[in-house]
Amino acid sequence: MSIFFIYGENTYVLIHDNLDSVVGGHKTLIESGLLFESNSHEVTMMTGASRLSLGNELNVMLWLNYIFDPYSAYVSNQVMIRVTAFVGFVLLLNKYTFAKDLKSYVFMIALLFSLLPFYPNFGISIAGLPLATYVFLNLRNNVATKIDWIILITIPLYSSFVSSMLFYIIFVGFVLLYDVIKKNRIKELFIGLFIFSLVHLIVNYRLIDLLIFDPDYISHRIERVSDSYGFIRAILISGKHFVLGHYHAHSVHLIFLPFVLTMFLFNVVTKDRSKAFVGIMALNIFISIIYGFWSYEGIVLIKENVTWMNLLNFSRFSYMAPFIWYVLFALSIRYYLQNFKYKYKNKLVIVLAFLTLVSIIIKSDFVNEYKKNKITYKEFYSEALFKKIDLFIGKSKKEYKVVSIGIHPSTSRYNGFGTLDGYLPIYSLEYKHKFRKIIEKELDKSKKLKKYYDEWGSRFYVFSSELGKDWLNTKDRALPISIELNIESLFNMGGRYIISANKIVNASENRLILEKIFEDALSPWKIYLYKIDHAFY
Repeated sequence: MSIFFIYGENTYVLIHDNLDSVVGGHKTLIESGLLFESNSHEVTMMTGASRLSLGNELNVMLWLNYIFDPYSAYVSNQVMIRVTAFVGFVLLLNKYTFAKDLKSYVFMIALLFSLLPFYPNFGISIAGLPLATYVFLNLRNNVATKIDWIILITIPLYSSFVSSMLFYIIFVGFVLLYDVIKKNRIKELFIGLFIFSLVHLIVNYRLIDLLIFDPDYISHRIERVSDSYGFIRAILISGKHFVLGHYHAHSVHLIFLPFVLTMFLFNVVTKDRSKAFVGIMALNIFISIIYGFWSYEGIVLIKENVTWMNLLNFSRFSYMAPFIWYVLFALSIRYYLQNFKYKYKNKLVIVLAFLTLVSIIIKSDFVNEYKKNKITYKEFYSEALFKKIDLFIGKSKKEYKVVSIGIHPSTSRYNGFGTLDGYLPIYSLEYKHKFRKIIEKELDKSKKLKKYYDEWGSRFYVFSSELGKDWLNTKDRALPISIELNIESLFNMGGRYIISANKIVNASENRLILEKIFEDALSPWKIYLYKIDHAFY
């Protein structure tokens, strides 16, 4: 975490599903002044994206962006996520896992969990699961305090309901059902789950309003086509998830996996085996099976005929896996220390923890982005460079729209430009079809890009068949390209300029005029600014 403070905006920060979308989106919303406006209000991107597209105001991450500058808000979010993860795990393990003579291991496990490369735009959806579980266990055992109820109400304000928390709620619901069958006391647990779910729904009122109470709105997601594969591949994907985890829910558990499995097997064969150990491992295996089989051709066939199964992506139960793996690690350590007797047994745990820590550091966003892209937060957005472009154009940004080629549109949007292109989790199907006309010829040249846009479509970019999905064309590697665009459609949608990281060799054929080439010593981009020759229109 200290890296964020040491290097400031020169830190290597996750680009995929982060700098290319959410960070710039939050900035756009705050600067638009529409934070508290209704869904009907349009923000300054696309030809007026719905206010909903940029998130709910009842969310801590947006509050941080309202209070701080974007980078400070991002760092604050990271710190709060990890503090929540650490505190929650300490509370949970102290009360429900470790005996008093083993308390020294609590902080070690909690620290490892808190340092995982959590996807920042989920808030505490994953990092907060230990804290949420601690509260629900207190409710289940009828020992909840006022603080527990406050935490219960607070968590939904800092988590993603549709991405992950919905599935945790379903899980707790099954626990509640089990207690009903066993005729256990359920009053507090039932009330707690009801309040937890209700607050989540209130926080996400915009989404509910748009999708349920606005019959005229049709989301682009209705055209999404799920991947489909056979039984063997489903098994392999399940196994891979069990061993390596999920991209947006890194558990980094490979180092201690053999240790956990060994302790689990010892636990199973003993007469006094722990039901909790067995049950949690079974849950973990079941989650991996769900993840692998959710796109199995047999399940896909069912989903095509059962509407509610298309609305809920049950593979997202996988987001619970990091929490489960570190609970299993804790249970394995407890079992090991209590049942094995030899001189250096404590040192094995320390070694495992240290190697896991090293693995977590290697897996961190900072290291990964350095190895993969070598573009810092400051370089990605290159504010000084885009200021030059703004001054050269010399018009109010409200008077025109831009699109980008070879560079993520979020860079332009972060710098205040109105963009017709972008990356949003939800927008109108009408806009998807309208934008497609601009890039139709390029999509026809690439089956991969055509499938990507038509069957997913959350990235509505000005695709180039030559570049494919490469949107990081820095000046040290950007090659000239030829492209075929429907410039008339682009112009009619308000597009006046193209911000391209690549030289367009057939610009004149596309009725584009090269206005100027922009460079900055501190920026990785070399921007070719093209203007649509409106003499044709």
